[in-house]
Amino acid sequence: MWPWKRKPPPPAPEEPGREERLAMRPARNRMVREERLEGGLARLTYLSAYRPWFAGLARRMGAWDGRPLQKKLELDELGTFCWDLIDGERTVKDMALALGERYGVPAREAELSVAAFLRELGRRGLIGVRE
Repeated sequence: MWPWKRKPPPPAPEEPGREERLAMRPARNRMVREERLEGGLARLTYLSAYRPWFAGLARRMGAWDGRPLQKKLELDELGTFCWDLIDGERTVKDMALALGERYGVPAREAELSVAAFLRELGRRGLIGVRE
């Protein structure tokens, strides 16, 4: 097809606004195993897949048996506090308010901190989000 006759790409999906993001309810992945360390901090164990190019290389070299990789993430005090708040019912805003009250953090800073933490957990597949 000629370049001038191409169909325009479909519009990008609309990103949720700030209020919609704050109203989302994070929920834990049931496949994540949690253990408590000394001092009450949490260590999360979860499955992770190799990147396709690395998996192929590792398989050819006999260094991988095809099973998912098990990873661990140790949370600090703030991370453990936020992790304990994730129940599928509390909203992101509720979590930020609880963080602000507990640690004396301004509301906007608490929202940004909780959002960044949840984004990282989501990237690793440790949580999902309900709207």
